[in-house]
Amino acid sequence: MSLLEDRYRRVLRLLPASYRAEREEEMVCAFMEGSAGLTDADDPRPRWPEIASVAALSLRVRLGGAGAAPRFLAWGRAVRLAAVLGLLFHATMSCAWFLEAVRGSLSTGRPAVPGEVWSEQWLSGTAQILGYLLWIAVFGTLVRGHPRTAKILALLALVSFYGPLAQDGPGTGDAVVYGLLFAVPVLALVAGFHRDAPPPRRSRWTAALPVLAGVPLHVLLSALGSLGMSRTVDWHLWSWLWPWLSSSGTACLAFLVASAICLGRRPRAPGGRDPALPLALAVLSVPVILARVAFLTVDAVDPATRVMAAVNIGQLVAVLLCGLVLTRVAARALPAPPMPPALPAQPRVPDVPPSSPSG
Repeated sequence: MSLLEDRYRRVLRLLPASYRAEREEEMVCAFMEGSAGLTDADDPRPRWPEIASVAALSLRVRLGGAGAAPRFLAWGRAVRLAAVLGLLFHATMSCAWFLEAVRGSLSTGRPAVPGEVWSEQWLSGTAQILGYLLWIAVFGTLVRGHPRTAKILALLALVSFYGPLAQDGPGTGDAVVYGLLFAVPVLALVAGFHRDAPPPRRSRWTAALPVLAGVPLHVLLSALGSLGMSRTVDWHLWSWLWPWLSSSGTACLAFLVASAICLGRRPRAPGGRDPALPLALAVLSVPVILARVAFLTVDAVDPATRVMAAVNIGQLVAVLLCGLVLTRVAARALPAPPMPPALPAQPRVPDVPPSSPSG
C-alpha cells in the first residue's frame, strides 16, 4: 500500500463503518486515479477539497434522509426538527420585537431632521428591524419547502446580529454566548437540510405561526412591562416574574413547556418510541443553558436581585435536568448502529484422512 493510499483511507474513516464497507475501495480507486504520477518520495497528501467533500458526505450520511439506516434517519429527523423548532421560536420573538419597534417609532411621531437620516443610531435601528423580518422569512421559506432560500436568509440574519458585536471589540463574550440561541438552529438548518434530505412541506398556517403567536406575545410582554413600571406593583412578585420576560428567559420557559409536553404524552402516543422530538429538544437545551449562564449574576446586593438570581439558577437546573432526561429517553429509543455487511463465508475444505501405510 502506497503512502497516499494509506492517507486516503485515514480520511475515509470519517465515514461510518457500514458505509466504508460498501464504498471504501471504490472511493480509494477514484482518489488514486485523480492523483496519478505521485510517488512516496513526493510525500503526497489528500487535497483539502477532497477532505472537505468526505466530511460533507459523512455529515449527509449520518443525518440521513429517506432510505437511510434507521439510526441515521432518526438523527436526521431530530436535527431538522431542532432547526424548525428553534427557528419558530426566533421568528415568534422577532415578530413581537418588530411590533415593539414599530410601536416605539409611532409613539415618537417626529420626522427625522436631514442630519439624522443616515445617523449611526438610525442605521442600527433599521438593521435591527430588517433582522427581525429576516428571521420571520427564514421560518416561512423553510416550512414552505425552500430550504436553500432559508439558509441564505438565515446567514444574513446571523450577520445582522453578530455584525455589530464585531465592531464593539472586547467585552462582548456574554452577547456572543447568548447568540448561540440563534446560531444553533441555523447550524441545524445548514447540516440537516442537505441535498439528500426530504424538504419540509407544510401548510400556510404553519408558516403563519410566528405571527399568530407573536402578536399575543407582544401584547402580553407590553402589558407586563407597563405593570413593572407601575409604582403599585409588589417587588417580591416582580422579582419572581422578571427573569422569565427576557428573550433567554422566554426561551427557557418555551423549552420547559415543550419538554413537559414531550415527556408527558410520550407514554400514551402511538409513536412513543420515536426519538426525534426528545433528541431535538436535547440539542436545543444546550443554547438555552448557555444563554441563561450569560446572564447569571452571583454578586447580588439587594433582596430583589438575589431573588432574580435564585430564579435564574432554578431555571438552569430545570433545563439541565430536562436535557438529561430527554437525552436518556432519546438514547434508549435510538435504533442500533448499522453493522457492516458480513463477509461471504469461505467454502470449507473437507478434511481428508491420511492414507494408512501399506502393509
